[in-house]
Amino acid sequence: MSADLQLAMQLLQSGRAEEAEARLDALIATRPDDVEALHLRGVVRGRLGRFAAGIADLEAAVEQHPQPFVVLSNLGNLKRRAGDLAGAVEAYRAALARKPDFMDAMTNLAITLSDLGRSDEAETAFRDVLESEPDSAAALNGLGNLRSRAGDEAGALDFYSRAIDANPRAVMPRINRGSVLRSVNRLADSLQDLDTTCRLVPGQAEAHFQRGHTLRTLGRAAEAREAYWQASRCAPLRADIHKDLASLLWELGEGRGATAALDAVLASQSDPELAYTKARVLLRTGYPADALEALEVALGSEPAHTRALALRGEIRSKQGDGEAGLADLHAALAASGGDDFEIRHQLVEACLMHGQTEDAVDALRADPPAEHLQKHVALQATAWRCAGDDRYRRFYDYDRLTAKRFIDTPAGFTSLDAFNEALAERIAALHATQAQPIEQTLFGGTQSPGRLWDNDDPVIQALAQALQAAAQRFVEDLPDDPGHPFLARKSDRLKLTGAWSVRLRSGGGHVDHIHPAGWISASYYVHVPETVLRGERAGWLRLGAPGLPGLDLPAERYICPEAGAAIFFPSYMWHGVEPFESEDVRVTAPFDLLPD
Repeated sequence: MSADLQLAMQLLQSGRAEEAEARLDALIATRPDDVEALHLRGVVRGRLGRFAAGIADLEAAVEQHPQPFVVLSNLGNLKRRAGDLAGAVEAYRAALARKPDFMDAMTNLAITLSDLGRSDEAETAFRDVLESEPDSAAALNGLGNLRSRAGDEAGALDFYSRAIDANPRAVMPRINRGSVLRSVNRLADSLQDLDTTCRLVPGQAEAHFQRGHTLRTLGRAAEAREAYWQASRCAPLRADIHKDLASLLWELGEGRGATAALDAVLASQSDPELAYTKARVLLRTGYPADALEALEVALGSEPAHTRALALRGEIRSKQGDGEAGLADLHAALAASGGDDFEIRHQLVEACLMHGQTEDAVDALRADPPAEHLQKHVALQATAWRCAGDDRYRRFYDYDRLTAKRFIDTPAGFTSLDAFNEALAERIAALHATQAQPIEQTLFGGTQSPGRLWDNDDPVIQALAQALQAAAQRFVEDLPDDPGHPFLARKSDRLKLTGAWSVRLRSGGGHVDHIHPAGWISASYYVHVPETVLRGERAGWLRLGAPGLPGLDLPAERYICPEAGAAIFFPSYMWHGVEPFESEDVRVTAPFDLLPD
């Protein structure tokens, strides 16, 4: 290696990548065929985030380099960082064709296949790594990730633990184990893993971020806030960290301060994704005009940012500027290739709000993936209702598809009242914030973090068992109709999925919404104020009113809540809660069900 190359390498290793690039530029200007220099400059440019230029250097070096498998592996690394995962796979395989036992390429190929969702290929690749290197923490961690995505928490924990045993200072296996431990409600163990990782690598953003999640689930909101702040300082350009920090700050009653961290980053550099995130936060916290300003910043940097275009279209539509809003949404959908159903549904909503029912129906002709089915059905039924199409009633047959069911008194309690009193105390302890989450539908109250069923408190677990039985009775009573999109999924096996608790104060309620992740949704009533029981609709559950501004479609059914009962309905059905006045709180435990 020449002295110039050695100096460039030293500059790179000491963190002076720009100086290294300048040195290599000068060297290549006089020796354009120096493949070692091209290889190193490609790596340096990748370090500087200049992916296209770095890839060009590495591709130029491949054919003439004395060790092309190393260049090809680095080319794969750079393509992966640039988001070209398929290109990365091709490069790694080319490297392995030249040197089949090259461990870096083997490991990174497996990781990239996993990122692409090609789970079977990824598992084979990870096991190939383990055949050559049985204690590879990266491969064991990768297999843990595959198990976690498949819902096999026990298998994931086993692989993560093996990875940590193989390398106790490995960062990602411990972070991932902490995350899975939280999902199975082993919160103390989760916090221990994440605390350890933060001590080992104080600058690891993901460790602080996941630690914040665990602290939030534990109800230690103030500590969670500090963990999120630390994560944002470690990774100031990570939009997901800023979003969760802003959400928590809002819940803690800090209002406009929710965007402080975003503002600090955006003051020094323009980042369209962060500007878009800021717009979302501002919109959800009640500042649509400021949100539009943030979107202009995002679109000024990246005019084809589909999410920013769609959100601007949504805001404009809700503010009454249907022409501009629809233009934005059509442009966003076209830019996404038509495959983004979140944007497609935003477009449908805007069409319905502005009386373009036929256009809404036309946009709904595409078949949605499973995760968007409930929203799709909700909008389809709403479009039929707007058009006076009788098919609407098939989806909103309240007598057949909804019911109120009382649970059986759990063992160990003398009455439902006694059980609900104990349950209300447990739920109160889960509410450590002052305001509702930004992205949720409630107002004038708080929502518990995490999934309620993950709490191992015996009273909460008794509720889960009682609701499982009540849900089973509700499903058994549903009519058989294989041709109905909702009833066709009727099953004698059910699983409780998403679950949380809500405490509404006087003046609180829920805007009309659906539950996109469910099949059947329900709300169990823990405590109902006397004013709600004696009143006429205030604090009651309402069904059938679409949560879309400008639509003159009123609720069609109101159901009075009663402590000890759960009200069941299809997850696609629009529902909300009428505001109420009381010195007492209204306490519920909403949840979703899926066929198992």
